[in-house]
Amino acid sequence: MRENKELKITTANYEAAYAMADDNTRKILATLVGDNDTTATPARPAPSLSDYTTIRSYEDACEALGIEPILNKSLLVRDGEGIADLFTLPKHIVAQMKLEIICKALWGGENKCQPTADGSKVWWYPVLALWTPSEIAGMEDEQRKALLSARASPGAGAGFGFLLANGRSSWTSARGAFRLCLDTEEKAEYFGKQFVELWAEAYAYNFTVGGHLE
Repeated sequence: MRENKELKITTANYEAAYAMADDNTRKILATLVGDNDTTATPARPAPSLSDYTTIRSYEDACEALGIEPILNKSLLVRDGEGIADLFTLPKHIVAQMKLEIICKALWGGENKCQPTADGSKVWWYPVLALWTPSEIAGMEDEQRKALLSARASPGAGAGFGFLLANGRSSWTSARGAFRLCLDTEEKAEYFGKQFVELWAEAYAYNFTVGGHLE
């Protein structure tokens, strides 16, 4: 038998870990400290526009903004003034709409992301990857190089020929997602990691979203 060693967990550390954990991890934390379903657990901070880390779900964002989470319902596109239902909104469109609501809450209630003519403002956008570090480590050099791309156009498009690699996995553009930018790098990183399943659902194409992605 292994020798039991004492592991001390302070209340502050436990509450900090609990606030950041998902439901499954909270059950593990409860088991570690001897809690059961009837014992008290640290109160989860109420969703607040003044603290973006309290926004942990689409429902939290709606609560903080004071709106109803209507995107959880089945949404139908109707035929103008008629009563005919044309089609149900695709899941990826609903996911995109949820991300916009969440982004608004992370901003603190109002998305203030606006372009500036002189480029004096910097906005942050989460960059997502479909490859895990272990998968990349196992690639051949040529495969790994294929994940990266760069574009210099039209300046480099002179003469008889030029190289152009556009739209590869590492390529991103604010033109396509400017409304999902945030004002700090920390918020953008949180946006990408905390809501990774929702991002994957919004951009899913021929792959399955399941479990918490790392």
